[in-house]
Amino acid sequence: MPFMVVVCLILTACDKDDVLRGEPMVWSYEILTPDNVKFLGSTGAEGTPKYSFEANGKQGDVIMTCENFFSLNPISGDSYTYDCGWAMLRVDANQVKIHFLQYVSDAQSAYEEIRISANDGEKKVYTIICLSRNFKDEGHTDPEPETLPEEAKFKMIMNDFTPLMHLDSPLPAPLDLITFRITDVNGEYSPIDFPEFTHYYDSIVWSADNFPHTFRVYENRVTAEGVEKHISTQWSSHFFKSGTIKSHLKGYRDGKAQYETSHNMTLYERDFLGLQWGIIVLQKPENLTAYCLLDRDYEYKVYDIVATNDAPYSQIIPMNHKLLSDADFLPATEKAIKTLMKNNVGEGEDGKGKENLFKCLPEKGVEAEWYWENETTRMLMLHRLSDGTDGPAQEKYYLHIEPK
Repeated sequence: MPFMVVVCLILTACDKDDVLRGEPMVWSYEILTPDNVKFLGSTGAEGTPKYSFEANGKQGDVIMTCENFFSLNPISGDSYTYDCGWAMLRVDANQVKIHFLQYVSDAQSAYEEIRISANDGEKKVYTIICLSRNFKDEGHTDPEPETLPEEAKFKMIMNDFTPLMHLDSPLPAPLDLITFRITDVNGEYSPIDFPEFTHYYDSIVWSADNFPHTFRVYENRVTAEGVEKHISTQWSSHFFKSGTIKSHLKGYRDGKAQYETSHNMTLYERDFLGLQWGIIVLQKPENLTAYCLLDRDYEYKVYDIVATNDAPYSQIIPMNHKLLSDADFLPATEKAIKTLMKNNVGEGEDGKGKENLFKCLPEKGVEAEWYWENETTRMLMLHRLSDGTDGPAQEKYYLHIEPK
């Protein structure tokens, strides 16, 4: 098995307060499946170094070992795992274990970047692991579903939804939390153990039309430690746009889809996404972190409707769920707001001069950038300027929302 040691110097640190750079990270790696995974190389003469691996559509495994830091940080928040649908990373002490699931996408290729960090005293050092897949030569074809026995088939249902701000709504909206279940073909749900239909598959994967990512509902794989199985018989997600969404559950064996079921769900916008004016104005807002399992590029903090001098308003603020540096996060917040609005309202127009249409804008420290409106609601993208303190950076873009 190929084994190589790569030494790469970190020339810039990502923490804003770092003046001196931490000790360079020294990595070795071992590709356990050389027929399916190859090392593309590393870069790092300037900026944060990158280590790149490419896999085909078959199962693959790589173990990266940090030779001079013996405890790596969580990948995101307090999580030591990262799942992008077609690959999973797990941090274990000073190792990063990378597993490529067998073919789980109809796309010809896929790409993901994951940042790994370690503490060097008060400093941090970083490495970016770049993963790519090339599926175009795998010859993916779906067998006829009727060749499978009935006990191998399954269904997906929308089990429930929790409305934003606990509204009494009969219909789901994008920012509501939508809960799904996988059942057998007769609709019978098993919350524990592994249902009989899982015995026929290596994995069962959830996807949706026009959404960039997938979510693995079930997986059965063999590792150096033995057989690992996991299943999410129930899962939940928010969505970032209204309309009818067609999603799919596909069961895979030996890298090929053996069975597929689909589900159509319609999300209604209310006044704007999941907000509804004139119903509830909360004195003690809970605020919601909205995430989408099928679009993990963005997360948003959605503020419950509150009021200033009896004038209601809300805000939507992008979250730094990928733990980007301050310099990288600022343009990411702008892109996150513009993408959200383009998918729901349109391109918008210059926001300068639109401030007088709003009643609850901050008195200072912000600049109006872009403006949108629909029949009931006005939306303004604000650029919050840095306050010049030595504390955490305050500069970002966010969405301010008020009724007409």
